Amino acid sequence: MVKVLFVCLGNICRSPMGEFIFKDLAKKEGLEKFVIARSAGTTYETTGQDMHEEAKLKLNEKGIPYRRHRARRMQKRDYSNFNYIIGMDEQNIQNIYNICGEDTQSKVHKLLDYTDCPKDIDDPWYTGNFEKAYEDILKGCKALLKFIKEKHNLNFDKDYTKEELVSLIYEDMKKYAAITPSDGKIIEYFALGSKIIDIRVWISDMYSIELDDEDAIPTLKNYYKDLEEYIRRFEN
Repeated sequence: MVKVLFVCLGNICRSPMGEFIFKDLAKKEGLEKFVIARSAGTTYETTGQDMHEEAKLKLNEKGIPYRRHRARRMQKRDYSNFNYIIGMDEQNIQNIYNICGEDTQSKVHKLLDYTDCPKDIDDPWYTGNFEKAYEDILKGCKALLKFIKEKHNLNFDKDYTKEELVSLIYEDMKKYAAITPSDGKIIEYFALGSKIIDIRVWISDMYSIELDDEDAIPTLKNYYKDLEEYIRRFEN
């Protein structure tokens, strides 16, 4: 599971918009089991508050689903709990450093750093321009998701050959063999082992009866996606 934390000043405008926009994009690409998004602020002043009404209106206008939100301040432990910590402007980044300390694992970036136009996203609480904030956040979220898909090999819709998919599946089998499950995951671990045996048999049958690409590739993609989901559970 790839974990993303969106951060702004108060956690009532830009960062919750980022959280819900990113979740919506991931769900539309069938990646909701592989990436999660949360949000936080860098101040205690708005702790417990719901998302700004104008932010909710903008998400409603754009058809982006969201839930009841309670603003929270980022904690130092968030640095180890998330893979990506995404600020909206340079001041957010400095505040994140003040909370977490040195960015030893290069997790902290501005959202628009992932686009071809890196810059700050202005705070609509001050500017009143929630449309511009939405447009910038959407652009950044699309670029960030694309980056994560490529870096973490989540591009399941790519046009793989049978041989490429089989190779990816066997790489996941190697990862499985190296896992030492916790007590709470032993049953899941052995369930995955049983599934891997079935996949091995199916791949062997696929070659023995020479299934063509049209028949084989969709099944291989599904097996690959399932294995990736399991492996990421164990890795986290």
